[in-house]
Amino acid sequence: MSMPASSSIPVSPAFALPGRRTIFHLLTGGYVALMAWEIWARVITAWIIGGPLEPPGLVISLVRTWTGVELSQPTATAAHYVVGIVGYPVAYYVASRFVPRWSVLLDIGVWAAFTAFLVFAAVTGKATVAMAIFWLVVTAVSATRLINPSPLLANCLSWGSFTWFNALGIFAPLAGLPFLLMEWGGDLSFMSYVGHVIFGFIAAYVFETMERNSAS
Repeated sequence: MSMPASSSIPVSPAFALPGRRTIFHLLTGGYVALMAWEIWARVITAWIIGGPLEPPGLVISLVRTWTGVELSQPTATAAHYVVGIVGYPVAYYVASRFVPRWSVLLDIGVWAAFTAFLVFAAVTGKATVAMAIFWLVVTAVSATRLINPSPLLANCLSWGSFTWFNALGIFAPLAGLPFLLMEWGGDLSFMSYVGHVIFGFIAAYVFETMERNSAS
């Protein structure tokens, strides 16, 4: 899937630490986005599939797998909040300011990895109609870049999609869990995808809007 680069965000050639105002904007975006995630994960998802999304559980599994330490639920929840409010916004700043064509690369990377997974599932006889529909949704969201008149909105969607893949496509397997959690039926993965798109979009959009308004 080939996508044109379209970003109104300037990319700096050399790394530079953000100023205090930019850091405040990053943390504000992360906080607002995480609160939206919590509503989606704990309330809306529970209504739809009968139970909430549990990122602290992923944190607990990841730490247990690599260190043997069993984190408490409050500690894992605190780590989840730090990642959401600080970790992902900082990662967004680094990607958006210092990586050329970052959003296009993320879109292609997520789409290619999910496509490869679906092809493998089909070859091994494990593919389902639900997986194919899920793939179509991810493909459609990524492909909106081709018609989206706003580079900012396109980039925010790209970041949201990547946060989902980072959590369930990278960290879940590192924690000893199924890739994208698809072996668990796919409903958790789909709800997580929607939640992460909401989270990443809001975090990036709030940050960029605050940056733009403070510069005007």
